[in-house]
Amino acid sequence: MIMTHSLTTKSNLWSFRPQFSSCRIAISALALCLPLLMSCQNKQTVATPVPATVADSVSATASEPAADADDFYMKAPEVKTDANGLIALADCPTTNEHLSVSVNDDHTEAVISYDGKILQTVKDEDALVAAGGDVAIHYLDANFDGFIDIFLGPGESRTYSTLLLWNAESKQFIRIGTLGEPTLQGFMLEPATKSVIEGGSGSASSFYITRSLWNGQKLEQKEQLVVITMPSEYEANNVSAAFTLRDANEKEIASTSESKTLPGSWPGIVAKYQVE
Repeated sequence: MIMTHSLTTKSNLWSFRPQFSSCRIAISALALCLPLLMSCQNKQTVATPVPATVADSVSATASEPAADADDFYMKAPEVKTDANGLIALADCPTTNEHLSVSVNDDHTEAVISYDGKILQTVKDEDALVAAGGDVAIHYLDANFDGFIDIFLGPGESRTYSTLLLWNAESKQFIRIGTLGEPTLQGFMLEPATKSVIEGGSGSASSFYITRSLWNGQKLEQKEQLVVITMPSEYEANNVSAAFTLRDANEKEIASTSESKTLPGSWPGIVAKYQVE
Protein backbone atom coordinates (compact mmCIF):
# COMPACT_ATOMS: atom_id res chain seq x y z
CA MET A 1 0.00 0.00 0.00
CA ILE A 2 2.78 2.37 0.83
CA MET A 3 4.51 1.67 -2.46
CA THR A 4 1.31 2.06 -4.39
CA HIS A 5 0.65 5.37 -2.62
CA SER A 6 4.17 6.51 -3.41
CA LEU A 7 3.82 5.66 -7.06
CA THR A 8 0.46 7.34 -7.21
CA THR A 9 1.92 10.52 -5.68
CA LYS A 10 4.81 10.45 -8.12
CA SER A 11 2.44 9.95 -10.97
CA ASN A 12 0.36 12.88 -9.80
CA LEU A 13 3.45 15.08 -9.58
CA TRP A 14 4.40 14.22 -13.09
CA SER A 15 0.89 14.91 -14.25
CA PHE A 16 1.08 18.45 -12.81
CA ARG A 17 4.52 19.20 -14.21
CA PRO A 18 3.22 20.65 -17.51
CA GLN A 19 0.93 22.97 -15.57
CA PHE A 20 3.78 24.24 -13.39
CA SER A 21 5.84 24.75 -16.54
CA SER A 22 3.01 26.73 -18.11
CA CYS A 23 2.75 28.90 -14.98
CA ARG A 24 6.46 29.63 -15.10
CA ILE A 25 6.18 30.69 -18.73
CA ALA A 26 3.17 32.90 -17.97
CA ILE A 27 4.95 34.55 -15.05
CA SER A 28 8.04 35.16 -17.17
CA ALA A 29 5.91 36.73 -19.91
CA LEU A 30 4.14 38.93 -17.38
CA ALA A 31 7.47 40.08 -15.98
CA LEU A 32 8.56 41.09 -19.47
CA CYS A 33 5.31 42.88 -20.27
CA LEU A 34 4.86 44.66 -16.94
CA PRO A 35 7.28 47.57 -17.67
CA LEU A 36 5.59 48.12 -21.04
CA LEU A 37 2.14 48.10 -19.43
CA MET A 38 3.29 50.62 -16.78
CA SER A 39 4.79 52.82 -19.49
CA CYS A 40 1.52 52.81 -21.42
CA GLN A 41 -0.43 53.63 -18.27
CA ASN A 42 1.84 56.59 -17.54
CA LYS A 43 1.34 57.90 -21.05
CA GLN A 44 -2.40 57.62 -20.71
CA THR A 45 -2.41 59.63 -17.51
CA VAL A 46 -0.60 62.63 -19.04
CA ALA A 47 -3.06 65.54 -19.16
CA THR A 48 -4.10 66.58 -22.63
CA PRO A 49 -3.89 70.36 -23.16
CA VAL A 50 -7.34 71.96 -23.17
CA PRO A 51 -7.90 74.71 -25.74
CA ALA A 52 -8.44 78.10 -24.15
CA THR A 53 -11.94 79.50 -24.30
CA VAL A 54 -13.02 83.12 -24.45
CA ALA A 55 -14.63 84.15 -21.17
CA ASP A 56 -17.73 86.34 -21.02
CA SER A 57 -15.65 88.98 -19.28
CA VAL A 58 -11.90 88.95 -19.84
CA SER A 59 -9.19 90.50 -17.75
CA ALA A 60 -7.13 93.47 -18.89
CA THR A 61 -4.07 91.39 -18.09
CA ALA A 62 -4.83 88.15 -19.84
CA SER A 63 -1.21 86.96 -19.85
CA GLU A 64 1.51 86.98 -17.22
CA PRO A 65 4.44 89.31 -17.95
CA ALA A 66 7.46 87.48 -19.31
CA ALA A 67 10.07 88.78 -16.91
CA ASP A 68 12.28 87.76 -14.05
CA ALA A 69 11.19 87.76 -10.42
CA ASP A 70 12.45 91.31 -9.90
CA ASP A 71 9.69 92.59 -12.18
CA PHE A 72 6.74 90.74 -10.67
CA TYR A 73 6.02 93.61 -8.31
CA MET A 74 5.29 95.63 -11.45
CA LYS A 75 2.52 93.30 -12.54
CA ALA A 76 -0.43 95.23 -13.94
CA PRO A 77 -3.68 95.34 -11.94
CA GLU A 78 -6.45 93.02 -13.02
CA VAL A 79 -9.29 95.11 -14.38
CA LYS A 80 -12.43 93.51 -15.77
CA THR A 81 -13.89 94.70 -19.02
CA ASP A 82 -17.48 95.89 -19.29
CA ALA A 83 -20.22 94.26 -21.34
CA ASN A 84 -18.72 95.79 -24.50
CA GLY A 85 -15.24 94.42 -23.80
CA LEU A 86 -13.87 97.85 -22.92
CA ILE A 87 -11.98 99.39 -20.00
CA ALA A 88 -12.40 103.09 -19.28
CA LEU A 89 -9.87 105.05 -17.26
CA ALA A 90 -12.44 105.38 -14.50
CA ASP A 91 -12.44 101.58 -14.18
CA CYS A 92 -8.73 101.51 -13.35
CA PRO A 93 -7.59 101.63 -9.70
CA THR A 94 -6.32 104.87 -8.20
CA THR A 95 -4.18 103.14 -5.56
CA ASN A 96 -1.62 100.34 -5.61
CA GLU A 97 -0.33 98.00 -2.92
CA HIS A 98 3.32 98.97 -3.50
CA LEU A 99 3.43 102.04 -5.72
CA SER A 100 2.53 105.62 -4.87
CA VAL A 101 2.91 108.85 -6.82
CA SER A 102 3.08 112.42 -5.53
CA VAL A 103 2.95 115.46 -7.82
CA ASN A 104 4.14 118.91 -6.73
CA ASP A 105 1.90 121.98 -6.76
CA ASP A 106 3.01 123.33 -10.14
CA HIS A 107 2.71 119.86 -11.73
CA THR A 108 6.30 119.80 -12.98
CA GLU A 109 7.55 116.88 -10.91
CA ALA A 110 6.18 113.44 -10.05
CA VAL A 111 7.89 111.28 -7.44
CA ILE A 112 7.20 107.56 -7.78
CA SER A 113 7.81 105.45 -4.68
CA TYR A 114 7.77 101.74 -3.98
CA ASP A 115 6.92 100.71 -0.41
CA GLY A 116 7.81 104.22 0.74
CA LYS A 117 11.21 104.34 -1.00
CA ILE A 118 11.74 106.64 -3.98
CA LEU A 119 11.98 104.61 -7.15
CA GLN A 120 12.05 107.37 -9.75
CA THR A 121 11.41 111.08 -10.27
CA VAL A 122 9.86 112.35 -13.51
CA LYS A 123 10.29 116.05 -14.28
CA ASP A 124 9.15 118.53 -16.90
CA GLU A 125 9.90 122.26 -16.80
CA ASP A 126 6.62 123.01 -18.55
CA ALA A 127 4.22 120.58 -16.87
CA LEU A 128 3.37 116.93 -16.51
CA VAL A 129 -0.28 117.75 -15.99
CA ALA A 130 -2.13 120.87 -17.07
CA ALA A 131 -2.23 123.49 -14.36
CA GLY A 132 -5.39 124.51 -12.59
CA GLY A 133 -6.91 121.07 -12.13
CA ASP A 134 -6.71 118.12 -9.81
CA VAL A 135 -4.17 115.43 -10.53
CA ALA A 136 -5.84 112.05 -10.67
CA ILE A 137 -3.57 108.99 -10.63
CA HIS A 138 -4.62 105.72 -12.27
CA TYR A 139 -2.77 102.42 -12.48
CA LEU A 140 -3.42 100.39 -15.64
CA ASP A 141 -1.89 98.31 -18.42
CA ALA A 142 -2.03 100.85 -21.23
CA ASN A 143 0.08 98.88 -23.73
CA PHE A 144 -1.07 95.35 -22.83
CA ASP A 145 2.36 93.97 -21.90
CA GLY A 146 1.30 92.74 -18.45
CA PHE A 147 3.24 95.44 -16.59
CA ILE A 148 1.77 98.31 -14.62
CA ASP A 149 1.64 101.78 -16.19
CA ILE A 150 0.72 105.13 -14.65
CA PHE A 151 -1.62 107.81 -15.95
CA LEU A 152 -1.38 111.26 -14.39
CA GLY A 153 -4.06 113.75 -15.20
CA PRO A 154 -7.49 115.18 -14.61
CA GLY A 155 -9.29 112.87 -17.04
CA GLU A 156 -9.12 110.61 -20.08
CA SER A 157 -7.38 113.15 -22.30
CA ARG A 158 -3.64 113.11 -22.94
CA THR A 159 -3.86 116.75 -23.95
CA TYR A 160 -3.75 117.61 -20.26
CA SER A 161 -2.10 114.52 -18.85
CA THR A 162 0.98 112.30 -18.79
CA LEU A 163 1.23 108.59 -19.57
CA LEU A 164 4.12 106.60 -18.08
CA LEU A 165 4.85 103.11 -19.39
CA TRP A 166 6.95 100.66 -17.38
CA ASN A 167 10.05 99.48 -19.26
CA ALA A 168 11.13 96.03 -18.06
CA GLU A 169 14.63 96.37 -19.50
CA SER A 170 15.58 99.71 -17.98
CA LYS A 171 13.36 99.10 -14.93
CA GLN A 172 12.10 102.66 -15.24
CA PHE A 173 8.88 104.38 -16.24
CA ILE A 174 9.12 105.95 -19.68
CA ARG A 175 7.14 109.07 -20.41
CA ILE A 176 5.24 108.77 -23.68
CA GLY A 177 5.51 112.04 -25.55
CA THR A 178 4.74 115.41 -24.01
CA LEU A 179 1.39 116.94 -23.20
CA GLY A 180 -0.94 116.19 -26.06
CA GLU A 181 1.45 113.82 -27.87
CA PRO A 182 0.23 111.25 -28.53
CA THR A 183 -3.23 112.72 -28.25
CA LEU A 184 -5.37 110.29 -26.28
CA GLN A 185 -8.75 111.98 -26.36
CA GLY A 186 -11.36 110.27 -24.22
CA PHE A 187 -9.49 106.98 -24.50
CA MET A 188 -10.50 103.45 -23.54
CA LEU A 189 -8.73 100.10 -23.76
CA GLU A 190 -9.90 97.01 -25.63
CA PRO A 191 -7.80 94.08 -24.32
CA ALA A 192 -9.25 91.51 -26.76
CA THR A 193 -7.67 93.35 -29.71
CA LYS A 194 -4.95 95.14 -27.70
CA SER A 195 -6.35 98.38 -29.05
CA VAL A 196 -6.47 101.90 -27.68
CA ILE A 197 -9.84 103.46 -28.54
CA GLU A 198 -10.13 107.25 -28.64
CA GLY A 199 -13.19 109.40 -29.19
CA GLY A 200 -13.77 113.12 -29.54
CA SER A 201 -16.09 115.67 -31.12
CA GLY A 202 -15.15 117.34 -34.37
CA SER A 203 -18.12 119.69 -34.35
CA ALA A 204 -21.67 119.89 -33.04
CA SER A 205 -22.74 117.25 -35.57
CA SER A 206 -19.59 115.12 -35.92
CA PHE A 207 -17.80 112.64 -33.72
CA TYR A 208 -14.64 110.67 -34.47
CA ILE A 209 -13.56 107.38 -32.90
CA THR A 210 -10.21 105.80 -33.70
CA ARG A 211 -8.68 102.39 -33.03
CA SER A 212 -4.90 102.34 -32.62
CA LEU A 213 -2.28 99.68 -31.87
CA TRP A 214 1.04 100.12 -30.10
CA ASN A 215 4.21 99.83 -32.15
CA GLY A 216 6.91 100.01 -29.52
CA GLN A 217 6.21 103.26 -27.68
CA LYS A 218 4.16 104.78 -30.48
CA LEU A 219 0.49 104.46 -31.29
CA GLU A 220 -0.45 103.74 -34.90
CA GLN A 221 -4.00 104.42 -36.03
CA LYS A 222 -5.61 101.43 -37.76
CA GLU A 223 -9.26 102.44 -38.15
CA GLN A 224 -11.41 105.53 -37.80
CA LEU A 225 -15.18 105.73 -37.42
CA VAL A 226 -16.75 108.98 -38.59
CA VAL A 227 -20.14 109.68 -37.01
CA ILE A 228 -22.25 112.42 -38.59
CA THR A 229 -25.55 113.05 -36.85
CA MET A 230 -27.01 115.48 -39.39
CA PRO A 231 -27.67 114.22 -42.97
CA SER A 232 -27.18 117.76 -44.26
CA GLU A 233 -23.51 117.44 -43.23
CA TYR A 234 -22.84 114.17 -45.12
CA GLU A 235 -21.49 115.81 -48.25
CA ALA A 236 -19.24 118.21 -46.36
CA ASN A 237 -17.70 115.26 -44.51
CA ASN A 238 -17.47 113.06 -47.61
CA VAL A 239 -19.79 110.38 -46.22
CA SER A 240 -23.08 108.88 -47.35
CA ALA A 241 -24.43 107.59 -44.05
CA ALA A 242 -24.37 108.33 -40.33
CA PHE A 243 -21.56 105.82 -39.61
CA THR A 244 -18.56 105.46 -41.91
CA LEU A 245 -15.65 103.19 -40.98
CA ARG A 246 -12.31 103.68 -42.75
CA ASP A 247 -8.91 102.03 -42.49
CA ALA A 248 -5.55 103.74 -41.94
CA ASN A 249 -5.38 104.63 -45.64
CA GLU A 250 -8.87 106.19 -45.48
CA LYS A 251 -10.32 103.37 -47.53
CA GLU A 252 -13.97 102.77 -46.67
CA ILE A 253 -14.64 99.55 -44.76
CA ALA A 254 -18.32 100.05 -43.98
CA SER A 255 -21.04 102.68 -44.31
CA THR A 256 -24.36 102.33 -42.52
CA SER A 257 -27.20 104.28 -40.97
CA GLU A 258 -27.29 101.99 -37.91
CA SER A 259 -24.32 101.38 -35.64
CA LYS A 260 -25.47 97.84 -34.81
CA THR A 261 -24.58 96.74 -38.34
CA LEU A 262 -20.96 97.89 -38.04
CA PRO A 263 -18.36 95.08 -38.10
CA GLY A 264 -16.53 93.59 -35.14
CA SER A 265 -16.77 95.31 -31.77
CA TRP A 266 -17.67 98.71 -33.21
CA PRO A 267 -21.36 98.58 -32.17
CA GLY A 268 -20.32 98.24 -28.51
CA ILE A 269 -17.75 101.03 -28.86
CA VAL A 270 -20.37 103.40 -30.28
CA ALA A 271 -22.74 102.49 -27.45
CA LYS A 272 -20.02 103.27 -24.90
CA TYR A 273 -19.50 106.76 -26.33
CA GLN A 274 -23.26 107.29 -26.58
CA VAL A 275 -23.14 108.88 -30.02
CA GLU A 276 -26.18 107.20 -31.58
